[in-house]
Amino acid sequence: MWSALSTFLAFCQLTLALNISHATMAPLRKLNFHVPDSKINEFTSLLSSSKIGPETWYNNHNNTDFGTTRDWLAKAKDSWLDLDWRNQEDRINSFPNFNTTINDVDIGPINIHFVGLYSSRRDALPLLFLHGWPGSFLEFLPLLDILKSKYTTESLPYHVIIPSLPDYGLSGGPVDTELTLEIAARIMNELMITLGFGSGYVVQGGDIGSFLARILSATYPQCKAFHSKQNWPSISGRRPNCTNHQAVNMLAPSSQEEMLTGANITEEESQHVQRMLKFSTTGSSYLLEHGLRPSTIGLVLSSSPLAMLAWIGEKFLEWPDSRYPLTLDTILTMVSFYWYTDTFPRSMYPYRALAGSAAADELFSVPTSKEKPFGYSVFPAENILLPKAWAEKAYPNLVFYKRNDKGGHFAALEQPDTFLQNIEEFLAIARPLIEL
Repeated sequence: MWSALSTFLAFCQLTLALNISHATMAPLRKLNFHVPDSKINEFTSLLSSSKIGPETWYNNHNNTDFGTTRDWLAKAKDSWLDLDWRNQEDRINSFPNFNTTINDVDIGPINIHFVGLYSSRRDALPLLFLHGWPGSFLEFLPLLDILKSKYTTESLPYHVIIPSLPDYGLSGGPVDTELTLEIAARIMNELMITLGFGSGYVVQGGDIGSFLARILSATYPQCKAFHSKQNWPSISGRRPNCTNHQAVNMLAPSSQEEMLTGANITEEESQHVQRMLKFSTTGSSYLLEHGLRPSTIGLVLSSSPLAMLAWIGEKFLEWPDSRYPLTLDTILTMVSFYWYTDTFPRSMYPYRALAGSAAADELFSVPTSKEKPFGYSVFPAENILLPKAWAEKAYPNLVFYKRNDKGGHFAALEQPDTFLQNIEEFLAIARPLIEL
């Protein structure tokens, strides 16, 4: 049976097996997540009194071409009022949750939350999974379900660490200075070191997590290999020159013809690229608001759960594979977690990099070590695609590339079996190369 106690005992066995001094490690504190009744009552009051905006030509469609529809929001509001949050908490607390303190050289001590499945095997491979926005560590709970049913602490071939990113969810962050992706990556690396994995680990990241994974690979020797499902494309290995506005929209319009015709891509990839370009044109405006006016959007959405649902819910409707949509309860749980943890206004810092003049260098052109194996998984409904020919040119360390037949932006949440299969296939290739 998996529990915080069993995984902590496995953690203790690990430190003994690796001869790690507890004096050099940050203490772990078991976490039982519980939202105060007063906060739930406040949420219910705010949601109940929130009105649905007037019917317009834009919000009266049966699709999300213009954003969240009025009909969906009205029905979701009613369902949200009936959602039993304590049941969601019970599910979260069924996994081993911990807090620890990381002392960063720039921002000082910061509380970091993570879920940890530890193995008692000496040869278990440390894996770090990093979420993005508007996700959270909750994205990986279906993956943990599979691992818990498939393995015991004695047979699990991995040490699985799934943190809340700094200033996301149950992790803390500074209020008197601005976080950056570099600082966040450094904190994630320090987390792995303080947990006893200073000899090496493998990182997987999607969305914001993919940027952090690239930074970890480029910067820290402890990161031995990395896997992503969302890397921004660049025919030359760098993004084309573009204005800040175009950088935020991810793809410079002047490069679109070259992207579709000049890079030896397959017909299937060409269709995916066209959809990616459509997303850049019609679905990425949130990046501008997050990056340029984080205070405004943070204050607005923190004042109304219904407003937050309209903003975030749109992404959970549009970004998954439409053939396998997320359930409404899943969407409401994800948004509830953001509301109850005040995540939204704290989670804007990654998008600030997109608004700066050095955005291309900071996010899109992070070099990766040629000695560190890179794996890339394509999910057909993902907003971003790195075609295989481009991946092979931009990443000489590419050892794994797989196109899946289902799944979207939240692959671990949507298709956890397929997601895990991809990770294990990548590790089968990468692990012999890193001798870890």
